[in-house]
Amino acid sequence: MPHISIDEAELRELQRRAEQMVRGELTQIGQPLSTNAALEDLRRAIDVLGAHTKQGLQYQHAYVAALSTAQEAERGRLARELHDDVVQQLITLTQGIDRVQRLLDRGDAAAAGERLHTMRANLTALVASLRNVISDLRPPALAELGLLPALELLLGRANTDLAVVMQIHGTPQRLAPQSELALFRIIQEALSNIHRHAHATRATLTITYSDAVVIVMISDNGSGFDLPDLQAIPDGHWGIRGMRERAELTGGQLEVRSTPGQGTTITVQIPYPGADDRDPVCGMAVSPDDPGAEHNGRLYRFCSPACRDLFIAQPQQYLV
Repeated sequence: MPHISIDEAELRELQRRAEQMVRGELTQIGQPLSTNAALEDLRRAIDVLGAHTKQGLQYQHAYVAALSTAQEAERGRLARELHDDVVQQLITLTQGIDRVQRLLDRGDAAAAGERLHTMRANLTALVASLRNVISDLRPPALAELGLLPALELLLGRANTDLAVVMQIHGTPQRLAPQSELALFRIIQEALSNIHRHAHATRATLTITYSDAVVIVMISDNGSGFDLPDLQAIPDGHWGIRGMRERAELTGGQLEVRSTPGQGTTITVQIPYPGADDRDPVCGMAVSPDDPGAEHNGRLYRFCSPACRDLFIAQPQQYLV
């Protein structure tokens, strides 16, 4: 086995960089260290760890922001539903009890019985409303049956004058649980926005199962609007940012197209688990905008320059 000569100063520098990464100092990622091939390979491997640490921190911050936004929106929606539906029905039932008591005080048992019969029907309706609220929190059909049955129940339960047509293309496939939940919430939010803001009479929900991704399009014939800057969403358009962040947290993408007076179309793409478009070094999902490198006539994409550099140095180790 040939002897490998390694400069001690360069080795100490590599150790120093590794210690910096442990402390969260990631500024030297991608900077060459040595002309020694073995030491450079080790430096690239350490850079990959640092790049993934940096990326993980960015994803964590984005996730916390998206989670906070989604939670606040969900709390607001639940508060409105509980106040406008459940609380109002409880107030009506309380008033009904008072009326029954007054009827009994007057000795009108027949009228009191009729009132109690009506109250029983109202209580049954209230239980149904509460079940709908609980189902919205975590749709049981989603985990048990999948996205399409859960959407059919959602559309069947909608009590609006908005006509929604659902179209399915391709062979349906199950997604990862978090991806199905994200798609369900995006569609739920989109239809809610159409009902509340778009003044639309018709919406079309199209789900296309392609080879690598699920593509969902939600379009309406409503009033449309001027698109805001998605990087700086103004008040009143937080729903768009929440939908986009839900899609991105599952490795997907969301696009909104709208013109005043011509309706709105939302397009979502969510990748299947284990689909192509993965970093050959670490397996993370990548997009056409990520760093690339060619090898044997094929273009590969990488989650970070560190993974790209490691691949370029030793492509045979990462190609099966």
